[in-house]
Amino acid sequence: MNRQADRPLSPDRRLTDDERALVWTKPPTHAESEEERRIGREVRRNWHRGDLKIATILLEGDAGSGKTQLAKALSANFSLPYTKITCFADMDKTDVIGAILPVIAPERQQELEPDDRTALQALYASDGFRSAGQLIADALGLPPEAASARLKRLIGLVSAQPGGEAVEYRFYPSEIVLAFERGYLLEIQEPTVIRDAAVLMALNAALEPDGTLNLPTGLLRRHSDFVAVITTNRGYAGVRPLNEALRDRVQHAEKMDLPARAVMIERAAAKTGYRDERALGTLADAILTLDRTAKAHAIKGVAGMRSYFAWADAVANGSNARESMYPKVIYKISTDPEDVKLMEEALAQQGLFDELEVIAEPESGEPPGGGEESGRQRETPADGTATELEIKTWGAVEPAAEQEAEPEDGRERALALKRSADSEDGSSGTSAKEAAMERSDREEDGSPRMHDSLLDEAAADVKRREKAFRRQLNQGARAAAEGSIHQGVKLVVHRPGYDEADERAYERLRGELLPVVREIAAQALPLLEHEQAPDFARHQFYGARFQADSVARRDFRQFAKKRPPSESPSLAVGLRVDESGSMSAFGRLEAARRAAAAVYEFCAMCGIPVLIYGDTADVSRLEQMSVYAYADPAGPDAGDRCRLMGIRARVNNRDGMALRIAADRLAGMPQRTKLLISVSDGQPKAMDDYAGDRAARDMQAVIAEYERKGVAFVAAAIGQDKDIIGRIYGAERFLDIAKLEELPAKLVRIVARHM
Repeated sequence: MNRQADRPLSPDRRLTDDERALVWTKPPTHAESEEERRIGREVRRNWHRGDLKIATILLEGDAGSGKTQLAKALSANFSLPYTKITCFADMDKTDVIGAILPVIAPERQQELEPDDRTALQALYASDGFRSAGQLIADALGLPPEAASARLKRLIGLVSAQPGGEAVEYRFYPSEIVLAFERGYLLEIQEPTVIRDAAVLMALNAALEPDGTLNLPTGLLRRHSDFVAVITTNRGYAGVRPLNEALRDRVQHAEKMDLPARAVMIERAAAKTGYRDERALGTLADAILTLDRTAKAHAIKGVAGMRSYFAWADAVANGSNARESMYPKVIYKISTDPEDVKLMEEALAQQGLFDELEVIAEPESGEPPGGGEESGRQRETPADGTATELEIKTWGAVEPAAEQEAEPEDGRERALALKRSADSEDGSSGTSAKEAAMERSDREEDGSPRMHDSLLDEAAADVKRREKAFRRQLNQGARAAAEGSIHQGVKLVVHRPGYDEADERAYERLRGELLPVVREIAAQALPLLEHEQAPDFARHQFYGARFQADSVARRDFRQFAKKRPPSESPSLAVGLRVDESGSMSAFGRLEAARRAAAAVYEFCAMCGIPVLIYGDTADVSRLEQMSVYAYADPAGPDAGDRCRLMGIRARVNNRDGMALRIAADRLAGMPQRTKLLISVSDGQPKAMDDYAGDRAARDMQAVIAEYERKGVAFVAAAIGQDKDIIGRIYGAERFLDIAKLEELPAKLVRIVARHM
């Protein structure tokens, strides 16, 4: 061990016995990581260099990546007492600074509830060595958030005590103040979950290099040995981006991932006592593969060191490595069948499934149990030996002579139950004829089989609904064009069909796009899930605000409550795709098709209504403007995504009319934010002089009109006319796509930023 690394930062400092007890002691399981060596080296090098001193450190990474372990290791390396706070969403300033409590007489304490009395007595008996929140948490066995709530309750209770005599007040500092004043190493866990900006401002003041805290007891200056280590996760539910002011106070930041493979093996061996390095290495390789796979596909779960230790311990105690991987690792990451399949495929590609089976094999050579033998039932006779009973209830049965033959491997023979002579192929005594009749009334999934006449009627009903929806789209589009320069243009809105080839093509495309889409969705969804809209939903049966003006109603809806986004989605998205002939060049059409699929999948994941329209002009004299409604929130069905495969290069482009029709559809939606993205490779040009300045002025008029109605526009230019498109839309609405392969991710990120 490097003894230099364990040298105190301040050799002349003398710790009390209580403070020495707070200095972390490294257990045998601890293996020094590269991050620990790097931070220790940088902190010591700059400790006496004034403004370059490193006293606030950020460790950002997934759960189980060793952030807290590293913070404690720094306590041991620097010989500083270690303490921590765990932040929560509803923290307020008393949790950062501390609380003032009046000291009330014992006889008044008897009027309080037992838990309140216990908490007060713990506070009064304290010598101030620990914070009020920690004292209450220890006295009542509460988590930090509940202890904070109990402290606030006590403040209200004791402040409301009657009596006119003089009252003594006592200040109980927070854990932050104690560390700030006494020069401890403080780990601040998850400050990114805090909702109140005022709390973050108070925390910022405590992290100033030469900071001071204005307390009720006076001005407190930062101890020269105070070190703050901020630890936070990335992209988890409820986690917001780290406050910019807080991040600015960080002098050193580390991106925490899983340790190196050798460090993982060393720690697991020390932690579990399992010394098979080959087995531990295989388990480590599987953990690293699962971690990479989860990140690549934006799966929210984590394959971390905790999972690795638990898995290694299970294998050390005789569990099958492959079987125990599921409850110990994979199902902690995700139980979604699609996610599990992705992880299994990644392990199979690396050959790790075979290696795990080798670990699982006992010395006797018997094959490990697993999913392949799930059809066998295992009995345990009185003598303790296991007997396998294989029950066959259908299919051909081997001849008796073959059943009586001893297996070549010397193991006991499985017992097959014979069918009766009249059982045919069924297992419940039904004849083959009856079984065939039963099967004829059922689909493969067991659902009732519909008669052909019923199928014809259902198909006809679908066609009627589709025809009515097309009629509705055509009427709406023609109404949007009325009063504009496009009035009188012969317009047809199509609802494209699709076939099995389109379905297969879409599934292939979806598989390629899903990783990046899910990654962006994983970053955006926590904000959508945990932020509330500023307005109140009125006339509720319960809520946070009482509506006096509704008392006269007899429907009991006298309350209002904050409206979460799930009750009123705040965003609707439209994507307009230029299908002019020039889109066939240089891969533009494929890029547009991929972008449409990516936007569709992202909106589906986030519950955002989306319409995707393509358009072209001058197909014929009777069809001067053609709009293709690939997806529309008013009539969504499972085939919308497959229709996107029909996007293709056609003839000319009448952009102003296309924008007007799509924007008008968006403007009529109830969402507060409406975003319309136009993907185009060239300037507008259609028959009868729709081109040049006339077309540009028309497009700018459409943008101005519908922006007043709440529709935001973004133009993604993917062709040679980027400068012209930029001038038409304006720099603030223009997106120059230099690389077509970046188009899907860029459009999805634009949608995410508007959430």
